[in-house]
Amino acid sequence: MKVSRVIDAKSLSNVYYSWGDELQLTVDGGCINIKLDKESIRRLATVLNGKIKEQEEEEAERLAELAAAESEELEEV
Repeated sequence: MKVSRVIDAKSLSNVYYSWGDELQLTVDGGCINIKLDKESIRRLATVLNGKIKEQEEEEAERLAELAAAESEELEEV
């Protein structure tokens, strides 16, 4: 079965994974329940962890660039 739906949930306030292999996302306005097997949860975790790492690296790079630019400005004064 193919399921395709976009849900604009805004703010995620809670995440729970039950022993019954159900992922529950609590958002503004209610809950989203998704039945997933353990392998699917592992794949989801891999994707999310990769995205978090990518965002952290981008933020560190941005901060390093800002620090370098600020340092250059101080040297010019």
